[in-house]
Amino acid sequence: MPEHRHGMNYAPEVKPLGPGRWRAEGLMLHMPGKWEFVFEIRAAGKSDRMSHGLLLSQFSKEEIGKILQHGPWPPPPGRDPSNRVSGKREAIAFGEKLFFEPRISGTGSVLCATCHVPFRAFQDGRPRAFGLQEVDRNTPSVVNARFHRWFGWDGGHDSLWSQSVRPLLDPREMSASPAHVAGVVRKLFAKEYQAAFQRPPAAPDEEILMDVGKALAAFQETLVSERTAFDEFRDGLETGRHVSSYPAAAQRGLKIFIGKGNCTACHFGPHFTNGEFADTGVPFFAGRGRVDSGRHEGIKRLKGNAHNLLGAFNDDRERASATGTRHVELQHRNFGEWRVPGLRNVALTAPYMHNGSLATLRDVVRHYSELDEERLHADGERILKPLRLTRAESDDLVAFLESLSP
Repeated sequence: MPEHRHGMNYAPEVKPLGPGRWRAEGLMLHMPGKWEFVFEIRAAGKSDRMSHGLLLSQFSKEEIGKILQHGPWPPPPGRDPSNRVSGKREAIAFGEKLFFEPRISGTGSVLCATCHVPFRAFQDGRPRAFGLQEVDRNTPSVVNARFHRWFGWDGGHDSLWSQSVRPLLDPREMSASPAHVAGVVRKLFAKEYQAAFQRPPAAPDEEILMDVGKALAAFQETLVSERTAFDEFRDGLETGRHVSSYPAAAQRGLKIFIGKGNCTACHFGPHFTNGEFADTGVPFFAGRGRVDSGRHEGIKRLKGNAHNLLGAFNDDRERASATGTRHVELQHRNFGEWRVPGLRNVALTAPYMHNGSLATLRDVVRHYSELDEERLHADGERILKPLRLTRAESDDLVAFLESLSP
């Protein structure tokens, strides 16, 4: 093995099979990685030498197929058809200014970056978000938000621009109003608005509010996580190139992730999520006497939201982007379901779960390893079962999850 600077501890026996044909027996390729076979033929005082490389993987062909589905990364850029300024340079610049502007909040003291802190992978490190008051849910990172299908832990919004407006209007978070936001834009950002939307900010307050959401979305669409050690390893498997720098523990954890752990039932694809909702066995009590019903309430809010993709503010005239909103149905099993988060950057976004109740990745792995099935719904899908991982297996799975962050 060239990368290990040694070969195997076995001497092969070479037997002739016929003219120009030989068999080497007694070979033991005792570990995965890149091996090199060296052949040297000596005759009549001369020698001829050739070498041949071989990549020996610990993963089966089926397992490699599953691994390859988690890439390539990053996905090709695209624009949101429901947002006419998606990908527009002037709108991105305007949205970035708004993201760090406290005056768009009702008190003039809270900004988007209060909860979505850049140096914390655009979340806040708290169990539950705190704008003007503490809320009931953990702050999700907005990195890779452009790849979501539904937004918020409950999927109460169907576009990034609609979701971006929600905290502006929430009295516990930014406590603004359409009139306040529109007034700030007209007074402080008329030039930036004109450049982004090709018109002065003279439209009705609600329309300007939604344009603010679209500018904020245009900026957030630029926040895409970097490539990771996993991506290098995944691409190496695809091209037959051995990546020796990918830790052995992470490889063992990856094998658990796609195999025994059945994690790919929910966490698959380049973003490591199916984009839908699941009961995770985490209690749905938000506080004493208060229940957070998750997706169940989210669907209700989505259907009743004038800012959804079926409404007047969708810039996709064909409404093709609204198919999911049009057909999603409220079901009893949605009670206590939460959006399956993507796992990229997961090592940077503790604490975890919708309520921030698990402090570390090790706690998350322990939760699924020792899952209390009594907390799961009796109806609907029952994908989750206790994994019953050993201590070593848990360590390996954590090592793999950590490899999904730069």
